[in-house]
Amino acid sequence: MVGDLGHGLGTMIEHMEAEIGIRESFDGGVREPLAVIDFKMVTFSLAGKDYAVDIMQVKEIAKAGSFTYVPNTSPFVLGVYNLRGDIIPIIDLRRFFNIPAPRKSRQAIENMVIVTVEDQTFGVVVDGIDKVIGVSKTTIQPPHPIFGDINIKYIRGVVEEAGKLYILLDVHRIFSFRLGEEERTAVVDRGVVPSPPPPAVSVPPGDEENLNVGFISDTLAAFGRFFTSAVNEGWLRSRYLVWRDVRSGAEVQLQHEEDVAEFLSTFPSPDTGVFWSGEYAASVGSVLSRMQVGKVVTVWNIGCGAGHESYSLAVLLRKTFPDAVVRVHASDSDLFSISNAPMLTVPEHVIGDWYKPYVVKGVSGSYTFSQEIKEMVLFEYHDCTHPSALPDVDLIVARDVLSSLAVPVQHTLLKEFSEKLKATGVVLLGQNEVMPKDTGWLRQIEGTVAVFSKE
Repeated sequence: MVGDLGHGLGTMIEHMEAEIGIRESFDGGVREPLAVIDFKMVTFSLAGKDYAVDIMQVKEIAKAGSFTYVPNTSPFVLGVYNLRGDIIPIIDLRRFFNIPAPRKSRQAIENMVIVTVEDQTFGVVVDGIDKVIGVSKTTIQPPHPIFGDINIKYIRGVVEEAGKLYILLDVHRIFSFRLGEEERTAVVDRGVVPSPPPPAVSVPPGDEENLNVGFISDTLAAFGRFFTSAVNEGWLRSRYLVWRDVRSGAEVQLQHEEDVAEFLSTFPSPDTGVFWSGEYAASVGSVLSRMQVGKVVTVWNIGCGAGHESYSLAVLLRKTFPDAVVRVHASDSDLFSISNAPMLTVPEHVIGDWYKPYVVKGVSGSYTFSQEIKEMVLFEYHDCTHPSALPDVDLIVARDVLSSLAVPVQHTLLKEFSEKLKATGVVLLGQNEVMPKDTGWLRQIEGTVAVFSKE
């Protein structure tokens, strides 16, 4: 029994050493590099078995149903789905691999892994999403015919982790049916046995943080739709250091959606999704009061949601520029929220001295904003990933919006900011977002609030 206990402790220690990438030998205290976590995969289940795909090919995790049927397609194509304006094909992996699948109604909500292969995005229906796992590439074993449930050519390798055996799928080969016949043949002709695994990767102590941050960044993009760039990298690295200390002795990497939510919990700006408090609004107002404006103040409020932020802005700007005509162009790609925003009510406990002069009580007893405030805000359905037809603006409010967009889209939107903002205008980003360095922006700070103006 003592021997078994010693063996178990030894295995545990080795596992912990592998996590940090070093081992201290007993014969001279030499620290030797071990294989480190240099590969992450999103794991899921199909018919009771565990599968995985490379996280670098995962765009996001989603739940959806009511797919639009497309005639004359393969049985494993469930239809197409509108993913925030992009029409993507939906593939049922159970049918693709001829695995028995439970019968469901067309309206049933399905678990999906959204993957990207070259320039095409697919929704892959699975039984359940498990977690994100980090391993060393050297532990990925070649596929074996023992996995008879699916064609071996679709298996990239096999990974054993924490007592479980994961079948790592080759996404490129699975979706090669979209390619031309010549390309399809070329894929098959390459054979099913992958090349030998790469040599063990050792990470110098100074690079371990970069490796961990990189993997966390990939997980945030897939599970949290948070895209790391120069806009938020400073916050990410600072948050990682706190996270590492809090998780001392535990897994630093994000494995579940709950981990992602906890990691991102400190990112949102104050009063996100609710009416701004008088204190926060006054802080923003102290910065905006420095703006040089004319008789008309034009505002572009991106990602306004249900309208709380837009009405908060309208009240603030009416107080800050009492003699100006204020026009808040509030946009969002959530059609339901933007449609109901004009009917937003104000809870009585929120009103206080800040909002009191600008609300009225209706016959039903509920409070709404006065007609003056309502006429200042124009709600419109618009996806900020597409160009806007707005005129030049004095103020752009896009709190936490950039971080929810893929990096190329961030660059495009920042370029549009520069084009639409007047020379004397300012941009208000999220509390933990900044304009990239050396891109022609100046930062102005008042307390905890920062805005950006053109150089």
